[in-house]
Amino acid sequence: MDAAAVTHVSHVVVNTTDSMDSLVKSIEIAGALIGAGAGVAGAGAGVGAIGQGMCEASARQPELINMIRTQFFLAAAIIEGFTFLLLVLAMIVLIRNGGL
Repeated sequence: MDAAAVTHVSHVVVNTTDSMDSLVKSIEIAGALIGAGAGVAGAGAGVGAIGQGMCEASARQPELINMIRTQFFLAAAIIEGFTFLLLVLAMIVLIRNGGL
């Protein structure tokens, strides 16, 4: 075998504990961001669906608009409250992992 055809492969030894910790933190940060985005999108879709129902209900029975409006704002406030809780939890994960 020709000496020029032989290639030498150098092995690099890395500290696997540090690289695994870094990988786990990156995955946790990505999960927090993806979860927060999906939660906010779901909340937006939920409030939109409630708004659509409110418009349809008020068109069918305009005399009940005050009751319908009250129920809409109550449901929207509950959805937004859970969305805010989701964002706080995502921020906790991000801050804990040094993502911010």
